[in-house]
Amino acid sequence: MTSQGPVPLSELSQWQLLRQDLGLSLRQWPLWMHLGWQDLLRQYRRSFLGPTWIAINMAIFTAAFGWIGAQLFNQDTKTYIPYFCLGNIFFGFLTSMFNDGCKTYIDAAPFLKQASYPKFTFVFRVVWRNLLLLAHQIPLILVVLWYGGLLQGVLWHVWLAGFVLSTIGATLVLAILAAIATRFRDVPMVVSSILQIAFFVTPVMWQSSQLTTSRAHLLTTLNPLAAWLELMRAPLLGKIPSATAFLAAGSTFCVLLVLCVGLYLAVRRRINYWL
Repeated sequence: MTSQGPVPLSELSQWQLLRQDLGLSLRQWPLWMHLGWQDLLRQYRRSFLGPTWIAINMAIFTAAFGWIGAQLFNQDTKTYIPYFCLGNIFFGFLTSMFNDGCKTYIDAAPFLKQASYPKFTFVFRVVWRNLLLLAHQIPLILVVLWYGGLLQGVLWHVWLAGFVLSTIGATLVLAILAAIATRFRDVPMVVSSILQIAFFVTPVMWQSSQLTTSRAHLLTTLNPLAAWLELMRAPLLGKIPSATAFLAAGSTFCVLLVLCVGLYLAVRRRINYWL
């Protein structure tokens, strides 16, 4: 009986190669966590406060616009400021993931041109870097919840489930944009422009209950960003996200998963040639 060795890569199907790529990327978590941390250190080298400047800037913007927004929307500041601050933080987290995602493989070109790294290693690198940046906002989140008297009513278990679902969905978008933007270098500018518009049509500083027509409500019903935002914000405000938000997030996840798998089966081999 002859022993069989490992199957050569040339004999594996694209589906098997994709699964292998994802598995190797997950097992290489020390690498992408180290790279994400180094990205952060390099970005804020010689800075006294580093990423804390992001939290300071967010705190100043929240205090300034929170008071004005409460007057504009005729709401109590202790109700509006936590709502706006959480919405702005989590929307910024999502948009940062998408903008950075467009440069995933372009920034990783020195690695990919020299060795056969699993592609999703660099997707996880970008996700981890943005999670670290979000972690710097935790003190501000706790302060605004305390200011609004909401700390005792936070539904942490619901928030964790919503945050994980939203982050996984955003990771799929990131992976899709990473592959497309490597081939078409105009994509980052297009994505940036779309996200600027998305800020105003997503309930970040306004509430969906303020919309008066059914057509206007489509802005939140058909907007995945609105669903993800509700899943991450509502539990911190002591509310259960609506069934519509869970349904929209689940449906979006299924669609994105199919698109992501189909795209990578088609172009995974070509990414290195596009760099």
